[in-house]
Amino acid sequence: MVKWDKRQKLYISETEKFIELELDDELQLRYAISNFGRLVSFTKSIEYGRVLNGSITEGYRIFRYRIRLGKKILYKHRFFHRLVAENFLEKPSEEQTYVLHLDHNLSNDVVGNLKWATKQEMLDHQQTNPKVLKARKISGKRIVAYNKKRGVVGNKLTSTQVIHIKKLLAKPNRKTRLKMIARRFGISEMQLYRIKTGENWGHVKIDNKTDKMPARNKRFGATAAGSVDLKGSA
Repeated sequence: MVKWDKRQKLYISETEKFIELELDDELQLRYAISNFGRLVSFTKSIEYGRVLNGSITEGYRIFRYRIRLGKKILYKHRFFHRLVAENFLEKPSEEQTYVLHLDHNLSNDVVGNLKWATKQEMLDHQQTNPKVLKARKISGKRIVAYNKKRGVVGNKLTSTQVIHIKKLLAKPNRKTRLKMIARRFGISEMQLYRIKTGENWGHVKIDNKTDKMPARNKRFGATAAGSVDLKGSA
């Protein structure tokens, strides 16, 4: 194991600034955070301090430490990005309690990559996350594939098909569920509902009178004139 050389001076560029942390708990060492997102532990001088990488939890860099409270030992932690924001970013509003990573890289805690935000701003920012967009795209493809498997592929209907649908919907003693009718014609239940209410294809009219079907034909699953046998082909 490489030992830390206390005599080795820490390299700090002209643009990097450190601010000592004011923690609520009394610790053996002192700590400072920089506008570059670097955390340093030290005793007297930051220049001879030790850079702490912290641990990673769900992409966030975390500073973990423990304190003794009587006979008990308590474990605590602080997020690197919040330490940077609290010390280097002015909070425009008290409602802005969240800290965003502008590039969606949760380990990039440079002050220029951080921003205070409200809950709604945080939620809106999450929607532009490349991982979220990728997951949404994959989810969309899965839905399309699932609908194709079920036969709901968003087909464009013809006037003749719409007439058949409306006649099915107009039957007073209809036993076929809307879900089955939608599947039969390769449309969604929402599309079917819009046809039923006249929101879609309202210009297509049908005669509400339905032909009586002989009992002999009903036994064999035949349908009235102008309707579609759900067990047959399109």
